[in-house]
Amino acid sequence: MKSWKLNLVVVALALVTGHATARAQSATAQAETLFRQGKELLAHGKTAEACAAFDASQRLEPTIATTLNQASCREKNGQLATAWGLFLDAERQSRAAVDDAGRQLHQVASDHAGKLEPRLSTLTVAVPAENRVRGLEILRNGEPLDPGAWGKALPVDGGTYKITARAPGNAEWSSSITVGAERDVKTIETPKLKAALIATPPPPRDTAPAKTASSDHHRSNVLPLVLGGAALALGGGALGFELSARSTYDKVDDPANKTSDAKRDSLWHSANTRRYVAEGLGLAGLACAGTAVWLYLRAPRELETSTSVQARVLVQPILTPDQAGLSLQGAF
Repeated sequence: MKSWKLNLVVVALALVTGHATARAQSATAQAETLFRQGKELLAHGKTAEACAAFDASQRLEPTIATTLNQASCREKNGQLATAWGLFLDAERQSRAAVDDAGRQLHQVASDHAGKLEPRLSTLTVAVPAENRVRGLEILRNGEPLDPGAWGKALPVDGGTYKITARAPGNAEWSSSITVGAERDVKTIETPKLKAALIATPPPPRDTAPAKTASSDHHRSNVLPLVLGGAALALGGGALGFELSARSTYDKVDDPANKTSDAKRDSLWHSANTRRYVAEGLGLAGLACAGTAVWLYLRAPRELETSTSVQARVLVQPILTPDQAGLSLQGAF
């Protein structure tokens, strides 16, 4: 039983090892193919395609030889700073070589790096100390530039570079500068960022219709007119009941009226009731008329007082400091 389990473990390890070996061999084969294609493309003057092939080969299986070919390809493509960096990388990787082939690769990388360095172009992003606001960040073509590199002449490939400066609470600044492919020295200085303008929302607009003196005066006359009309109606009712009461009294006092005493008493009470109603309506009419006159005479004074108070509020001056001293502001 133990032997059977041991055999299974051995088989499993063999399968895993075999799969890993096959995958490594596949990567090596692909890297070698891409390396050869890169050499062929470079020989036919297809520099950009050759550089892409060398890069792919290096990702699959990094070697010093491929690094040197990457560097040579970048140099022919006019990317001198990138080529110089690759030659230096190959020189460091082969520094500890003990065999003849490794030492030869080290010498080739060192010689090419030394010859290429004087041809490099540099770009300096100057950030004066007085312009360094809190949280300042400098970007070169969208990539953050380490603060330790600010103000330093750094080797760059030829081309156009966009320099951006940004910081929280400040307006972003950016500018572009073009650097030549070889022996060009350029410097760009970032200014002090300006504080960002914080947009304040406008005050809410009053959608209610503006009140005018004429509309207020019109509304102030409505109630007196209504009361005046009521006073006229009540007065008319009082007059009607009074005339009716007098007519009934005349019937009671008429000697020609041959009615019984009970009938005469009924007419008398009816006349008295109508007179009382007439007196009540008359008093109510007088009250309405007096109130209407009082409101009508009082309304213009209230309107004038309200208008004058609003006017005083509108023209209230405000003293504010400015560059010349004090300025007078207000709404007139």
